Amino acid sequence: MIPSPWKLLNLFLLLVTSAAAAAAASAATAENSQSLPTLSSNGTTVFELLPKFGLPPGLLPNTVTSFSLTDNGDFEVNLSGKCYVNFEYLVYYESKITGVVRYGEISDLKGIQVRRFLVWFDVESIKVDLPLSKYIYFDVGWITKKLSIEQFTTVHSCQKGLTENMIEQVVDLYLIRLSF
Repeated sequence: MIPSPWKLLNLFLLLVTSAAAAAAASAATAENSQSLPTLSSNGTTVFELLPKFGLPPGLLPNTVTSFSLTDNGDFEVNLSGKCYVNFEYLVYYESKITGVVRYGEISDLKGIQVRRFLVWFDVESIKVDLPLSKYIYFDVGWITKKLSIEQFTTVHSCQKGLTENMIEQVVDLYLIRLSF
C-alpha cells in the first residue's frame, strides 16, 4: 500500500517538528551545562580568579558549581548546597554567595557567616594588606578579625552539616581561649 500525499506530508512535518524540538532541547541542555561547571566562559575557575584579585583561593569551599562576575566587580557564586568549613573558626556558606570584588577586597558580602562564642555572625567584607602580607581581615559587624592567610591558601572540603567533631573543635577552642 502506497501512502497518500497527505500522510507523507504529515510524516514530513512530524519529522521536521521532532528535529526542531530535539535541536531546541539540545541547545537548552548545552546552555544549562555551561552554568554548571566552576569554569567561566574564558575557562578560568573561581579558585584561579581569586588570586588575580590578590585574594587566596581557599576563601570558598570545593563545592562551587558556577560563578559570574560583572565588569564592575559584582559577583555571584553558587555552591551545590549549604555547608560548613572549619578554619580557625567555623564558617557557614549559603548555597548562593554575592558581593563586590576589587583588588585586595570583597565588600557587600552576603552568604557567609562565622561562629564565634556560640553565635553566628555575618561576614560583611574580607580584605588583605596591600602590598600582600601574612594576614587577612574579616569584617563582622563592627569587629574586624585579623587571621593568618595561610589557612586560606588551599581550597577546603565542605561539610553538609555540623559534625560532632566540628562541634567539639569549636567548644575546645572556646574553652582553651577562656583558660588564658
